[in-house]
Parts: sequence; structure tokens; C-alpha cells
Amino acid sequence: MAHTELMLPAGIAIRTWAEADFPEIQRLSSAEGWPTPTARPVEALVSWRNAWPTLVAIGDDGLVGFVRALTDGEVTMYIAELLVTPAWRGRGVGRALLDACHLLFPHTRLDLLSTQSADPFYEASGFRRFQGFRKSYR
Repeated sequence: MAHTELMLPAGIAIRTWAEADFPEIQRLSSAEGWPTPTARPVEALVSWRNAWPTLVAIGDDGLVGFVRALTDGEVTMYIAELLVTPAWRGRGVGRALLDACHLLFPHTRLDLLSTQSADPFYEASGFRRFQGFRKSYR
């Protein structure tokens, strides 16, 4: 990322998440078909408390997107979750959330898993494909 200033879409602010945001994070996750925040709320809340950077995008109507990431601070940042509400997709909110994470840790590379429907967004944002695996114990 060449610039050091965050470009925000009109009407959007980005800030660190607060626990008061968690019910809305649960609601948006459920609407997207992501079950963990509601099926395992205690564990999901602990994951948000222990992750960083954890940011939310706020519009006039409240929370419109979020990102939860994990980083070693120097080499790798793993984007665990990135979600933007359908009404705000295509307006630069997702890219602004990723850029905000990268500005916090400018030396890290960003790694993530994607879904087929989100692949075009990441490809347009300059990400390249790599193979990954996942094993769940629950």
C-alpha cells in the first residue's frame, strides 16, 4: 500500500470494535449465513476480545461492516472475518477496512480464506490466490 492516509467512503467512519457492537456483529453474521457468533456466542466473544485488529465500519444507520484479524505485527496478518452489509457492498467499505488493518501494521502481508462469491472482490483488491486448509474440532 503506497499511501499512508485512509480513504473512507462518504458517510463511513471506522473505529475499534466495542463489546456493545457484538449483538450487531452476531446479527450481520447470521444474515450472511455465518453461524459461529450466534451458535457459540461465548467463544465468539472471546475470539473478538483476543483478536487485533478488530474494526467496525459505521454509517448513518449503524454498523455496516467489520473485520476481525490476527497478526504477529511484523510479517503476517490473517483476516479471520470481513463482512460488509449487502446495501454497502461495492462502495469501498471492505477495502477501507482492509486498508485500515494494513495501515496499523504496514509491514505485514494479508492472508485470508475466501468464498467463491467474495473472490472477485479480493482479486480486484490486489490479492493473489494461494491454497489453504481448515480443520474444525467442533
